[in-house]
Amino acid sequence: MLKNFLTTIISPIKLLLTCLLIVCVSSCSSKTNPVIYYNSFDFSKVKTYSFYSSGSKFFDSQNLPHFQRSGIELAIEKSLDAQDFHYSELDSADIIVTYHLVKKQSKDYLNYNKAVLFCAHCLRANAWQNDNGDWQVYRGGLIIDLVDPKKNRSVWRSIYPLKFNDKDNSNELHEKVIEAVNIMLTQYPGK
Repeated sequence: MLKNFLTTIISPIKLLLTCLLIVCVSSCSSKTNPVIYYNSFDFSKVKTYSFYSSGSKFFDSQNLPHFQRSGIELAIEKSLDAQDFHYSELDSADIIVTYHLVKKQSKDYLNYNKAVLFCAHCLRANAWQNDNGDWQVYRGGLIIDLVDPKKNRSVWRSIYPLKFNDKDNSNELHEKVIEAVNIMLTQYPGK
């Protein structure tokens, strides 16, 4: 009798625990969609990309440690290479890739926007989405811009939260950057 009683209690508890486990796993694995907007540009012709070199307006628009710059650029290179884009010298690239890690200082963000000639109002007027409440920049977000090398102006931007945690080690931080970059760049409009 005790065995039957325990079986009838344990079975619903197992079911409840299984449901809780599924909810927890699915919430941990859910991906936030990146916020993306772009201006009129023929993305289908892009085959090569490059980065601005040190000493450029872009490079000086944000104070990032060298290892962090290298990690972000390596993640971008791997993601774009996997999509069959090829790295090129700056003067022959079809697109220039820039990035910004949003910190507390809004001045850094404004300087970055000036460096890549990003105009949110212009894009809102011409973009595929006219009114998007998600077009906000938040601390801890990674921004990637694709810049038209002929006009030196951003033609595509994606923003994604990195969700860094104070307890994250360097490997965990790097993995979050790689994941964010892959999610952002797989939304490239020409693919």
